[in-house]
Amino acid sequence: MRSVLVIGLGHFGSNLAETLEKQGNEVMAIDIDENAVNKVAPYVTAAQIGDCTNELVIEDLDVEGFDICFVCISKNLETALVITTLLNENNSKKVVAKVHTEIHAKLLLKNGAADVVYPDKDMAIRTAMKYSADKAFDYVELNENYGIFEVETPENWIGYTLSDIGVRKNYKVNIIAYKNGSDIVGLDREAYIFKPDDHLIIAGNRLNFNKLIAKNLK
Repeated sequence: MRSVLVIGLGHFGSNLAETLEKQGNEVMAIDIDENAVNKVAPYVTAAQIGDCTNELVIEDLDVEGFDICFVCISKNLETALVITTLLNENNSKKVVAKVHTEIHAKLLLKNGAADVVYPDKDMAIRTAMKYSADKAFDYVELNENYGIFEVETPENWIGYTLSDIGVRKNYKVNIIAYKNGSDIVGLDREAYIFKPDDHLIIAGNRLNFNKLIAKNLK
């Protein structure tokens, strides 16, 4: 369990705060907008109204006590930069900032952000990958080139073993697990037999995955 500060309670910030709380973290949420604070307050550990461009507000938050501080203000770069700077001046352990563009990311990283997130870009990539094939269900990006994919078992694989298909050799990706309903089972044996009701969890390079998709799932 971590102690987390979420600054900025727009759509992304409020959902981030609620999700972090559901995962067992202690979440403090803060925004200058009273309505935004009131909406999220029932779902987080603590919430308050405050202008985090004000140094006194940051000092009162005792940011040094949080494991991570999220700055979820990307529409106003100046505001995000001021808040990030103040957090670091008050000895925050780690600042993660929401950004929309590469320029914003570079500026925030140079001014104290330890990491940045691109929620719109990430969702666009995830959606594009998911809908690139009718039988692809989900996608999680690990970096620019690699990801984890959930796909339906190709019909021409059913009844054959992992060894028979030679997935790693022929497609240069790894099937790390299979999913049946809500159960996910790690796959570490070549004797696994592909079944029609299983979804496959595949890790690998996106280009190699696309080749697998093109040959077996379209």
